[in-house]
Amino acid sequence: MASLGALAFYVQKQAIPEEHDAIRTRATALPQAISEAPTRALPWQDRLDLASFKPVEVSDKVSAPAGPAAAPEGAPDADSTAEGAEERSDPNADADVGEAPPDLANSRLVQELPDGHRILTTIDPVLQDSALQIFRNREVPYGAAVILDVRDNSVLAMAGHSSMDPQVDPLEILTTAWAPAASTFKVVTAASLLANGRADGRTQACYSGGLRDITDELLTDDAQRDSKCATLSAALAYSHNVVIAKLALKHLTRDQLQTTAQDLGYEREIPFEFPLETSPANIPSVATERAKVAAGFWHVDLNPVHAAVLASVFARGGVFQPPHVVAQVIGPDGADDTPALPRTERVLSSEVARAVGVMLEGTTTRGTASKSFFDSRGNPYINGVTVSGKTGSLTGKRAPALNYNWFIGYAPADKPEIAFAVLLANEPKWRIKAHYAARRLVQIYLDRRAAIRDHRTATLTSDGRLLMPAAFDSEAEVAVDATPEPEPESPSAPAGAPDAETSGSDRGDEPREDATAEPPHDDLPPVPGPVARPHRSASRT
Repeated sequence: MASLGALAFYVQKQAIPEEHDAIRTRATALPQAISEAPTRALPWQDRLDLASFKPVEVSDKVSAPAGPAAAPEGAPDADSTAEGAEERSDPNADADVGEAPPDLANSRLVQELPDGHRILTTIDPVLQDSALQIFRNREVPYGAAVILDVRDNSVLAMAGHSSMDPQVDPLEILTTAWAPAASTFKVVTAASLLANGRADGRTQACYSGGLRDITDELLTDDAQRDSKCATLSAALAYSHNVVIAKLALKHLTRDQLQTTAQDLGYEREIPFEFPLETSPANIPSVATERAKVAAGFWHVDLNPVHAAVLASVFARGGVFQPPHVVAQVIGPDGADDTPALPRTERVLSSEVARAVGVMLEGTTTRGTASKSFFDSRGNPYINGVTVSGKTGSLTGKRAPALNYNWFIGYAPADKPEIAFAVLLANEPKWRIKAHYAARRLVQIYLDRRAAIRDHRTATLTSDGRLLMPAAFDSEAEVAVDATPEPEPESPSAPAGAPDAETSGSDRGDEPREDATAEPPHDDLPPVPGPVARPHRSASRT
């Protein structure tokens, strides 16, 4: 924690224009929120360990072994394409001699505690490993990716990566507010403008300059100088700093902006199985300084898990729900000790959430992230699916001048299934931006969503097996057939039970990536399916 704490302090010093160094404060310098009396931790809660989550294969057969299964048929072919070859690691990196690696595409992650507790997580192993491979193979110094299932904000991936400083725990990269929020805070400003009835997507501001820096002079209207005008919707799509700043200066008070920020998770404790550092939002009382903060300059930091939750509020129509990574807990005695789901809270009207979400579609269709979603001829990399999102980028002025690059959002835009946040800290010579990594993860999710949906129904047993509902029906059938005096007609599994569990599976009409649409020079990260595990010694870097 000390290593990342030092990095966080240094990041924030980098993120500020030199003339503002004196007014920058750390989160610890902000007024302390009144906290409720601490609740007693559950017996397993303080022993969750991201590095100890191991894949357990899902089975629809009673006789499924508890240990690792044989490699799935066709697995080598799944990773032998040109795309997979680039990402492929040593296939024996994480397997003991004579032991086949588990089929990640047919697994869930489980942690077993020494006292006998078994904890089934919500994480999808393929999404998790794909994010880590993107970070490793694109040589990202620091990276974080969080994906939530917006049905209940269960965590489908939380991947942290640090190659610049191997001493930094990946969990810290995911759960601490070590990077400036940058232009992602424009989403909060837009929501506040709409929620307070001060603007809508068509509200305009005229400007000149201000695409990178904002001066007090640029915040003053000048009819002769301000020859261009842009709407709030366009300002979000293209991340026009001065337009957002001017709208906030004219229409928002400090209390209004701060209230919206707090409603959306800033400066408040967000319950989670892993402790989350509060994301600070120190809104200045000086109007011009507040306008610059509203556009994403200094005073606001963000942790990646909170960033994904923030995106989920708009995906869920204005409803806030803390994330969770625990799907089921089996105690040493076999009892089910699964905690209740986190409570929901409406923080925005559905109309405001939808309106902001529609504006965020412009980021990927024509704005700052469009090059990662459309090729140079206008062909989409993801057919039939639009993504709503917001970019954020801020570069330090002091060595090593890291660029803190965000992309938060949700997909599909019309019927959201996932919300996500990707954060990269790149050196001056970088290989990918956050919106590229996010697009690849959206593609992998879309290709796996039927399996993820089906695997979500799997249940952990006291002996360590992970069974689908059909397996429990079969187990009951076997028990009936084994009775000494069977009935004339042995009962069978309920008619139609297997179909009921697979009715939501992929029938071929799901969106698919158009392999021909990607430019030939763009070597893609991993294709969906089983992927090689990294060396154990590198799993926490």
